[in-house]
Amino acid sequence: MAEARVAVSELNVTGNLEEGRNSWKDMYSALRKSSIRSYYKTRNSIRNGTWPTSTNNLTVVIGIVLALFLNDSEATSTVSQFLWSIADYITLPQGTPKWIRAVITSGGIGVSFFLVLMKVRQYILRILLAYRGWLYENLKSQSWKTLSWGICVRMVSGYQPSLYSCQRSLPRLPVPNLHSTMEKLLESLKPLTSNSEQVELREEADKFEKGVGNKLQRFLYLKSWWVPNYVTDWWEKYVYLTSRTPLAINSNYYGMDQSYWSPTKDQTVRAATTIYHLLKFKRLIDREELQPLVLRHTIPICMAQYERLFSTIRIPKEELDELYHFDSIESRHIIIQYKGIYYSVDAYDSKNQFLSPATFQSQIHWIIKDAEEAIANEIISESARNMPALTALPRNEWAEIRKQYLGVGKNKHFLSTLESAIFVAILSEASPKTLSEKGKQLIHSNGKTIWFDKSLNVIFFKNGECGLNAEHSLADGKCNLPLFFFVF
Repeated sequence: MAEARVAVSELNVTGNLEEGRNSWKDMYSALRKSSIRSYYKTRNSIRNGTWPTSTNNLTVVIGIVLALFLNDSEATSTVSQFLWSIADYITLPQGTPKWIRAVITSGGIGVSFFLVLMKVRQYILRILLAYRGWLYENLKSQSWKTLSWGICVRMVSGYQPSLYSCQRSLPRLPVPNLHSTMEKLLESLKPLTSNSEQVELREEADKFEKGVGNKLQRFLYLKSWWVPNYVTDWWEKYVYLTSRTPLAINSNYYGMDQSYWSPTKDQTVRAATTIYHLLKFKRLIDREELQPLVLRHTIPICMAQYERLFSTIRIPKEELDELYHFDSIESRHIIIQYKGIYYSVDAYDSKNQFLSPATFQSQIHWIIKDAEEAIANEIISESARNMPALTALPRNEWAEIRKQYLGVGKNKHFLSTLESAIFVAILSEASPKTLSEKGKQLIHSNGKTIWFDKSLNVIFFKNGECGLNAEHSLADGKCNLPLFFFVF
């Protein structure tokens, strides 16, 4: 089996490790990184949970209430007396200054108002976004109802949402009427069935609708109350993960860069710069700095699937595959493949910054040279270099092979290194001249180049052009559109 070969710009372990290394400095650095990561994660969670209300609203409310407490104007005397009556219910030590009592009461009132405002805005926005009339109207000739609705959405929505800010305000997927569903099913089957078959289908539909269909419909309604989308888990499980057909062609999809233009003809330059920009895009996702997609500058789209664009693998099982996503703490390397030999390349330096394009290019040059020497000296056999072909097998066959041969030793280490990578970069020997040739190389190549289980394979051709092959079960194709616009 192929082994995981590591390309590094400099040695990770020095000869005088024990004498020259400052362990306290390393411990402080690790603690600092962990604290910063926890801070930003907590901050993003609070921002996402309170959107469309901003924490600035809390500050403003507390300031206004405190000003009313301390203001002796006759115009606000009634409000001040009411606020002081609330403050009297708070038990504080005897002799506590009035201004401290006013600050504590202002904080309590401000937080209460903030929480109520947050929930009200979230539910109002969810109700507004449930309107679907805009779908059936021309953008240039919208009704007053739709225009008024759009203005209301813009007014209720917050500003500067992060990647996942809109999730709590999105409407739940509605459950369609059972009778309407059955009528649409029968109508769609008319071109495919004879008159006698249509009569039989009608009888079966009526029997289902009056019998078990009603019971199932009630269960569906119940599920729709406690999950945002009652279809998601079933769709992922039964449409994708239970399928035993090969991923190549049947499930995975591809995307290409510019049709006929390429910024360079040098494969290594294109690979290095693209890898760098892919890591920048991943950082935007990790920090939740990527702006959510919004239709017509008004209607937000669910962004939940973006979390699994990178560092995700579909693991083959005998009956039901498993999707596994690696955290950014675990997944800090990429895999570069050249002529069937895989190299693990650290994507980040000691300061937690990803490497520069120039550094990536020097790594790629070293990889190409090392791989050529390994092949010339027959260090790695041709059959070992064709290992990706296993991922193109039917899922149950690939699961059995993986369990039997890749569970121990170097093979297990190779597999765990590849599966935990951010993505796989493939240095292809092909130079497609037409879009059809390019599409074939990206969707299946020669059948033994692409690791189809990986969430993202980026393929770089000899002529400087490139594209990607993506596993479909973890996300829809639309999720890669911002990535295309950002990178290509």
